[in-house]
Amino acid sequence: MITKIIKNFKSYLPCEWEPLPEQVSTLNQLLHFAKLNGFQVDEEYEDIFIEAVNQKLDLNNSTYKRVLNEAFSEGKKLNYILKVQIKKLLDRADIKGYKDFLILNGIMSNKLVDVFQPISKPQTLKAVSDIFFSDPKYPDVYCSIFSRFCFYLFSESCSYQFFSGLESVDGNYFDFISNKYPDIMARNNALCIIDIDNTLFEDGYNSGCNLVLNAVKDAFDNLNNHCDLAVYIPKIMINGVDVQWRLFSDTILYAEKHNKEKIDRHYFRWQKIGRQTIDYVRNLVAFNAEFEYAFQGFVFKDCFILGTADDPYSLLLIFEKNFRDERIVNCPACRSANIQGNSYPILNVRSWECENPLCPDRSKYNRGKRYAFMSLFRQKEMMNDENIIPDESISKWHLDCQNNVSKKDAFDMVIRHYSCVGDTITVVTKTIGEKKKYNRTLQYTDFSESKTNLLSDFKNSAYFYRYLQYDDRARKETTEWESGKARIYCGDALDVLRLIPQTSISCAVTSPPYYNAKSYSQWPNIYCYLYDMYNINAEIFRTLKDGAVYLYNIFDYFDNENNVVLSAMGNKRMILGAYMIDMFERIGFSICGNIIWNKGEIQGNRSFNQGNLTPYYQAPLNCWEHILILSKGEPAKQFKSLTSCIEDIKPVIKIVRGKNILGHDAPYPHEIPKLLVKCMQEDDIVLDPFLGSGTTCIVANHMNRYSIGIEKNEKYFELCKHLIVDD
Repeated sequence: MITKIIKNFKSYLPCEWEPLPEQVSTLNQLLHFAKLNGFQVDEEYEDIFIEAVNQKLDLNNSTYKRVLNEAFSEGKKLNYILKVQIKKLLDRADIKGYKDFLILNGIMSNKLVDVFQPISKPQTLKAVSDIFFSDPKYPDVYCSIFSRFCFYLFSESCSYQFFSGLESVDGNYFDFISNKYPDIMARNNALCIIDIDNTLFEDGYNSGCNLVLNAVKDAFDNLNNHCDLAVYIPKIMINGVDVQWRLFSDTILYAEKHNKEKIDRHYFRWQKIGRQTIDYVRNLVAFNAEFEYAFQGFVFKDCFILGTADDPYSLLLIFEKNFRDERIVNCPACRSANIQGNSYPILNVRSWECENPLCPDRSKYNRGKRYAFMSLFRQKEMMNDENIIPDESISKWHLDCQNNVSKKDAFDMVIRHYSCVGDTITVVTKTIGEKKKYNRTLQYTDFSESKTNLLSDFKNSAYFYRYLQYDDRARKETTEWESGKARIYCGDALDVLRLIPQTSISCAVTSPPYYNAKSYSQWPNIYCYLYDMYNINAEIFRTLKDGAVYLYNIFDYFDNENNVVLSAMGNKRMILGAYMIDMFERIGFSICGNIIWNKGEIQGNRSFNQGNLTPYYQAPLNCWEHILILSKGEPAKQFKSLTSCIEDIKPVIKIVRGKNILGHDAPYPHEIPKLLVKCMQEDDIVLDPFLGSGTTCIVANHMNRYSIGIEKNEKYFELCKHLIVDD
């Protein structure tokens, strides 16, 4: 029988080819298993071959897109499961099955039938021949087609039983996994919402913050895996001081880094991370840094700004729990437990590659397909129409800065976007609300005290020691240039700042290099970046007068901190704002608030729902940046007007017809330094330690104020000179 199968397969090929020995061996075993257990072998070889080729070479892709476009134009919603079914029907050229599918799902239309035009058998066979003449890896492609061809010669029941090693395997993959690991699909604590209010802080900041951090810790311990935490932070005043952004920083840092753990896995390159950091961070003692430990926890996903009628805004933080789970999860395509994979401690998502040589979902070049269980679960939830989120909610929340929304609006969004029908949701709050919402169960619990001072213990951990070190290096040469009331330096910011007299500067404003966001800013890891920022900002604090204000523009973008995983798998939402607020507080700055730079409808490559209308796919576009308001002591009278608010400022357009017309990769709008300069008195001096294209000095000149700018890059230094003179 095996000879007949291979012979029939080879008859469709334009050249000599042999399957891999492991494919032949596995096929032989599968045939033997089928015979022993009374399973038949399908001998409709041509139909199975055609489907396998169409799937592996994606020959129906253009037709598939036309079907999707037509469905969209007719307002017919196609979830992930429906799309997969359409693709399968196309690859099998099953026109009757397609019509039945449309009727069954209530989306029948003549136009949808008309655009369903699968590629013909002669075209498919020609594509097989073309591979031989055009692709030097054709043997791998034929092996991949062969794997799918062999798999579908047998019934799914036969293949599933053989590859799983179980006597009976249900066709439903998720039932199969639930039976194998009863806990893995659990949803008894599928979302936690922490509802913070001012009453928590009646005994001071530390007391209230510890209550919040304890709730975060409990959420991490009790949440089901791959589920989310939402934290609502209103404006909080303690003795006339706004602590909202201080709490933002402490909550995010603790949530992400509170779990100290040794990791015995090859991807945790702590020796390399330690060497990089010690080479860069002066005076660091390796023993005290404890690089052998990883600091982990939730993964920060988003921060929504919620503009309200009563306060400038509230914050809504979203985190995801992805606890490392090293158990073997069978392949969803073939049910095989023959897998290879990793669990990465940044993403913390178990992903694997199927090693079964006859898996039907091997790649075009015969590599095992990589899966992540979290993605599979979310695809499962797409099948339940009750999970479909209303269009108005998806549209409303596609940006992470919202005006005129209430806490109720935000909680409704969180429930719909970050949980599924049938889930149980825990709400940590002082106020008991409704017990059912959108077919979810809500259970309530109060804030509880921790036996230890979580905040203090965490702030004194080795994680912060790794970069909070004084840089005592010798100063380097700098170049100075002056024009009118503007003086600029070419040199390292730290070197220049140490030349500026103590308490001589009235105010400062800057947009620093964002950790590895641009080609000119590359640090080995996040510790090295924070070390530089700590020392530079400590010097700025020294140069500022009492009562001076410092505006600091930073963005929480996506990158890899390189402190655990040194690969693209470690990419995550950065928490630069949280890092910097904590750092400024340690230096001695007061956190007076945050002017939210709302950039509005901006283009970005982050798709907010990936075309899906169900929970967990509604990742908003990040349309705002921090403009932190910092002061040295009590802000001077002229700066009192700088308070938390939302400022709608359009980003600078620098690319026109593919050309950078400004000469700088990351210019920032004049409106940002203008917020500060307009508050200055006649003899005040404004400092910008990262001058870039000279924006701060240009704005100061316009308003007849003194300015000092520092720029390390010689090219940008020369650009600044020209722009300041020509302006």
